[in-house]
Amino acid sequence: MGTIQIQFSAYEGNTAWTFPMKDSELDSRLGAIGLGSAGDIPVANVGWPEGLRVLNGLSVNADELNFLAKSIERFDDSEYDQFLAAVSIEKSPDLERLINLSFNINHYTVIRDVSDLAGIGEYHLMNIRGSLSKTELETIDFAKVGRDLLSSGKGVPTEYGLLFENEEVPFQQVYDGTTFPPYLYRGNEVAVVNMHYHGKTDYLYLPEEDISIEKALKRLGAPCLSDCTMDMEIFNCPDKCWQDGLENNFEIAGLRETNYLAEVLARPNIDLYKLQCVTDYAVVVTGEEIKKLADHLDDFIVIKGAETLADVGEYITQHEIGYEVGENMPDFVDYSKLGEFIMQEREGEFMGGCFVCMEESSYYTQIMGEKPHTKKMEGI
Repeated sequence: MGTIQIQFSAYEGNTAWTFPMKDSELDSRLGAIGLGSAGDIPVANVGWPEGLRVLNGLSVNADELNFLAKSIERFDDSEYDQFLAAVSIEKSPDLERLINLSFNINHYTVIRDVSDLAGIGEYHLMNIRGSLSKTELETIDFAKVGRDLLSSGKGVPTEYGLLFENEEVPFQQVYDGTTFPPYLYRGNEVAVVNMHYHGKTDYLYLPEEDISIEKALKRLGAPCLSDCTMDMEIFNCPDKCWQDGLENNFEIAGLRETNYLAEVLARPNIDLYKLQCVTDYAVVVTGEEIKKLADHLDDFIVIKGAETLADVGEYITQHEIGYEVGENMPDFVDYSKLGEFIMQEREGEFMGGCFVCMEESSYYTQIMGEKPHTKKMEGI
């Protein structure tokens, strides 16, 4: 609901763009019209929402417009009305002001239906306080609160309803025109990295695109990552072992290696148990190496609970075409011998609670460029 559609002037075709979009896509589009990643864009018309047509005729910063679109995407219907109603009374709104408005919607109350005084009162108090206790819900005269609000004479008519500015809720300037305020919007963020430089802070939401990291550096005015101090907060990592891996990568290898690992952990339906077994098997620790393994996870077999070669042989007969055993044949199969063959031919290894090897016709060296266990042998 919170997307922004813009048509730009002065370009052939005047194509409409819908925000938000990935930084890489935005950069590519800006480059295609000769603006580059730092260019301001002239707004011919805001197709949606109509309430942002105050931007028509202005030149706006593409990154700011993209961030505003991310910010208002989270709104429900009432919050959306609050935001657009507040925009409608602004005399000369620019994107800095609009971004700040999007983070201060509880500074305003919008009333559409003036007939339900109790509903108005409860909605207004919830809006300015954020929540109400059970006792407050039972004891407050919400009809009186609603009546007092409507009779205050401070309501400003807008097409979205009667707008009241809640003076008891301070308006906070969260955006100063340089670094964006913290905000999670994608839903798949694994970790948040706070980047500090010369008293300013910007935020990365791992996994991030490389261009997003470069844009954050530019907003900070920092020459490179090594000039920044950084700290990380794990936000959404479902496995303690991998959480430790993220923290270790961040402390030892730095942001970019951690970003590789975060990209893996953010993948939908990733089998983290299998990935951990394969990572132990390969004896790798860096984010880039783990990403390679994750990209080829289907090239590995992990037999959970396998402790003997016979376990391996039996698993293969049950799961691979060409090794099937008929109903009357199990007593005549040497599962241990088959397991030994699989171990030798497919570079298998028992890893403590499981057995790991390559799928048939898959080769470790094609994935990682070296034989498995090379690092382990070098360390002996």
